[in-house]
Amino acid sequence: MASAVAAKRRKFSVGSLKSGDRLLKAIKNDFRKNGEKIDYDKLRRDGHSKAMIARLRAL
Repeated sequence: MASAVAAKRRKFSVGSLKSGDRLLKAIKNDFRKNGEKIDYDKLRRDGHSKAMIARLRAL
């Protein structure tokens, strides 16, 4: 008997997620090189997602 529930698909490919992480890491390193700190509270106020901010902190 066939299942009525379709398999869950990924929203993004692994390659695009890795590319996004590389871009975030490059931006973070650029801030560090210039002696600036990343204001995570400002990012949150500007509407960036909690997931994006968490990934940025983890890099």
